[in-house]
Amino acid sequence: MSLRLRLTAYYGLVTLALLLLSGAVLYRVFHSALHQTLDESLRETATLAAAELQIGAPLPGDSNQLQSRFPGATVLIVYDRQGHALLRLGEPWVQVELTTGFVTVEGTRVYNYPLPDGGTVQVMRSQQETLQTLSNTQRYLLLALPGLFVLALGVGYVLADRSLRPVDQVTRLAGEIAASGRYGERVPESPGTDEMARLTQTFNAMLSRLERTIEREKAFALAAAHELRTPLSVLQARASLSLEKPRTAEQYREALGQIARTAEDLAQVIEALLLLARTHQPVERERADLDLLALEAQESLEVLAREKQARVVLELEPTPYRGQPLTLRTAIANLLSNALKYGPLGGRVWLRTRLEGSQAVVEVADEGPGIPPEQLERLLQPFQRGTGTQGVRGAGLGLTLVSAIAEQHGGRLVLQQAPEGGLLARLELPLREKA
Repeated sequence: MSLRLRLTAYYGLVTLALLLLSGAVLYRVFHSALHQTLDESLRETATLAAAELQIGAPLPGDSNQLQSRFPGATVLIVYDRQGHALLRLGEPWVQVELTTGFVTVEGTRVYNYPLPDGGTVQVMRSQQETLQTLSNTQRYLLLALPGLFVLALGVGYVLADRSLRPVDQVTRLAGEIAASGRYGERVPESPGTDEMARLTQTFNAMLSRLERTIEREKAFALAAAHELRTPLSVLQARASLSLEKPRTAEQYREALGQIARTAEDLAQVIEALLLLARTHQPVERERADLDLLALEAQESLEVLAREKQARVVLELEPTPYRGQPLTLRTAIANLLSNALKYGPLGGRVWLRTRLEGSQAVVEVADEGPGIPPEQLERLLQPFQRGTGTQGVRGAGLGLTLVSAIAEQHGGRLVLQQAPEGGLLARLELPLREKA
């Protein structure tokens, strides 16, 4: 069943329930009003008759005069205190005890009004007219109910169709975009701030994000293919060159050493690509003290620090956090490794952790030449390296990986000029998960 028919059915069922409830309430109110009107007319007749008897005014002598003077009754009887009929206007068709108040007997409404001398004025009238009116009302309601229900279904279908017509348009355009692969197209946005406007805006925002993701992945795939092709070509060329003719043991050792270094670089690139791919997975959060992870990263890079004759200045404050310890340690190690590689020989590198409001912060700063501000954003892209990095081994994936790990944890990586003169890499991680 289509959504239009389901909405129409729901609308029809709700309307039917409201019609039944309204009809029942209307019938009940009408029923109560008619009986109350009959009772009031009988009470008024008995009261007027008693008043005329007290002042000695003559009561009408026949039923026609009774109807003209007392329209609320068709029979009027006056009894004395012993229960004998002193006056009878009209012929009663039921016998009722002289109990004060209203009573219904065989479809007849009777009212007994006590007189001051102990007598009773009894008035009665058939309920046939009232019951007939109620019966007609009930019949009209039952006859009108199906027509109103069918009308409600028609109105409901028209409203559902008009409401869902923009959804059909969005669905059709989305299908065309999916079939053609033209993810750069957008659906027309509905004006205003209603549900359809929000739907089209959200859909276009999703398409824009998909377009950026696809373009980024395409560029990444091309760059990865290019970067992997270079070391593979080197491996193939070096191996082919070594096999062209017999070589000395020293030449073979030199060739194998170059092959080993190239294979190591290739393995590092592949490992970085695998880590980068895993950053698209949800984070399994656990206790991860960033200050301890930073200390572990510093200890793992002591050999590189000695080669660069660099001094790592630790400014580690307790920084509790919940995230993936392995990837966070990798991110901190990448930042520290970059600072050591590209910093000056014998320079200093600062490694800091602390809490700032609602986020945990890891900072790595160096005394290197720094990076021009216009290049900072470019360095976050895959396989991008700064100027003046010739001779430094690396594929240009370190900062990209750190940025991806930060985004995986709901944070970000910020690059800026350090007060010490070099580059300041600032890893900002929210303490609470974003909804």
